[in-house]
Amino acid sequence: MQGKERVAMKKFLAFLLSLLMAGSMLSPGLPAFAQAAAETSTETQEEDTGSEIQAAGEQDTESEGSTGSSDYAEGSEKLDISQGTVPFIDESDPLMENLAVYMVELTTDTLIHSRNANERRYPASLTKIMTAILTLENIPDLDQEITFTAELQNYVYEINLSYGGGISTGGIVLNETLTVEQLLYAIMLPSANEAAVMLAYEIGDGSLERFAEMMNEKAAELGCQGTHFVNSNGLFEEDHYTTAYDMYLITKYALQFDLFREIVSTPSYDTGPTNQQENLHWDNTNQMIVEGSGFYHPEITGVKTGTLEESGRCLITTAEKDGYEYLLVLMGAPYMDEAGNYITPNQAFVLTAQFYDWVFDTYKAKTIVEKGDKVSSINNVRLAKDGKDYLQLVSAETFTALIPDNIDVSNVRRIAYNNNGERIGENDYVTAPVEQGAKMGTLKLILYGSVLGEVDLIAAEDIEVSPLLLTLDEIGQFFQNFWFRFVFLFVVLIIVFSIVVNAVKRKKRKRYRRVTRRRHF
Repeated sequence: MQGKERVAMKKFLAFLLSLLMAGSMLSPGLPAFAQAAAETSTETQEEDTGSEIQAAGEQDTESEGSTGSSDYAEGSEKLDISQGTVPFIDESDPLMENLAVYMVELTTDTLIHSRNANERRYPASLTKIMTAILTLENIPDLDQEITFTAELQNYVYEINLSYGGGISTGGIVLNETLTVEQLLYAIMLPSANEAAVMLAYEIGDGSLERFAEMMNEKAAELGCQGTHFVNSNGLFEEDHYTTAYDMYLITKYALQFDLFREIVSTPSYDTGPTNQQENLHWDNTNQMIVEGSGFYHPEITGVKTGTLEESGRCLITTAEKDGYEYLLVLMGAPYMDEAGNYITPNQAFVLTAQFYDWVFDTYKAKTIVEKGDKVSSINNVRLAKDGKDYLQLVSAETFTALIPDNIDVSNVRRIAYNNNGERIGENDYVTAPVEQGAKMGTLKLILYGSVLGEVDLIAAEDIEVSPLLLTLDEIGQFFQNFWFRFVFLFVVLIIVFSIVVNAVKRKKRKRYRRVTRRRHF
């Protein structure tokens, strides 16, 4: 019998040990009363003025806890608020088939119009924008001098012959020395191909191929997915291409450089005396910033032209009006008609003027949300005094956006996100105390899939904590503490073990007494 008891005791001890291990691995959770308090719901409320979003009801039907990936598109997939059409382009015109456009209001990052924006196009001299970027990033001393050597002159001569002559140049002659800054004016104003080669040769440490690799590396860094550069000037090669969207990314980046902005807004430039010539005078090929050119548009402030038979007319421009800045990438505008005749006037200039006139006439700044507007709420408040069970969220500021005049602001969707970047849903709650004005999340404002902007969501009022509920919560948290549970379970098991051991000992004593009595008798 003693052997069987010993086996039973070992099994029992093993059972107790397993209970101890299992208990130690239990993760702490909220006590029952705290779990009940954590059940929450969130709803989007209408403004008192009745101008709240008519699409707000859509929010309740979408998945809880969504990060918002399906709420709007980003990057080149953004939906333009023109909905893909403009009144001045004949969609049936075969000459417009190659037109690629990407137009953005930069201040609010609002996509206004997109057309064939991800399709490959030959950039022609728009390429020189990337050459300018690499120059500004790799040559800090803009007064550094570079010489047009015989080697570079021969290279330019050969490529000019290969293209049948007539490539654009800045009139730089053999052994002429210019500063880096002067060469930047040369590539951006008269689109001087020899100047682009000089800069590329210098930055590429004597290798034009290495410079092309640097161009592609930079393009990838900027998020360009449809771009591949082969040369620094944009002269046609089959494997030298980009997209309207990628050129938007490249130009937007270039605009961060003050000198770039200054250069591309300059109608003409004079070098003054060089070591070979008294002066080099360069006129900007972007006639839309040149007064008296016939294409002058006072709101336009830059940037660059590009033309090849293979690419058509290309033009990237910036413009400013009423505190807004626009960036328009236009590629593949008609250059020759179906009979092979050159089309006049320059269709890139014509279309660009039409785009800006259309935007200025039809897009207006409208207030989407006012400071203090009630836009959302969190309908669960833990530990609040006086039973307060919801927190009103209001806009921290007024937000104004540029949208078509015929679109009512009620078409703008408002979607609330918490401070973790997750869409506010039924699992969201707030714990008292809460201070009025505390940031509780973000409200994204979305029109036709494009984010117009966002504002902070703040608490509309103070919420005091209940001392009693706070104490109960702290007690509950203490009892849910891992080490408390571990020690408590361990003590319980020791007590149980002691009871069992004592019971076994008592049983043995009784048996021993019975055996002793029998022997005595």
